[in-house]
Amino acid sequence: MTEPLTQADVQHLADVWYQKLDVHAPTEELLAMLADDELEMRFPEGTMRGHAGFSDWYHGVIRLFFDETHTVTRVGLDPGSNGLATVKVVVNWQAKVWDPPAPNSKWLGFDAFQTWQVRRDPNGQPVIVSYTVDELKPMPGSAAL
Repeated sequence: MTEPLTQADVQHLADVWYQKLDVHAPTEELLAMLADDELEMRFPEGTMRGHAGFSDWYHGVIRLFFDETHTVTRVGLDPGSNGLATVKVVVNWQAKVWDPPAPNSKWLGFDAFQTWQVRRDPNGQPVIVSYTVDELKPMPGSAAL
């Protein structure tokens, strides 16, 4: 039987996930943190499925956003059953975007409220099975997405 996920497990997963997004880590490093066949990721711009869907999305956003910072402000765990836990994540995301031929970049700042489903992979490591952005609240002065 697989050991249940702990608060420390999911906090570490969220912290590392966002550290990797901030530095635009190689895709393979992020794929190791995601289930494949059952993966579903719901972003405001659409739903991505599996590693291929995530890779397509990721390659697009790392070419669009720069100077990104993600600050995890809350991670809540509901251990669930059958090894599948529900995790509520709140992250403050700030970035810049440039829309050619605009003379300047735009600053974006949002608090993102998310729900993840997480389980352990066959090696016992936590992996994200589903990832849903429930709400984006803009910070004062943020440009629109």
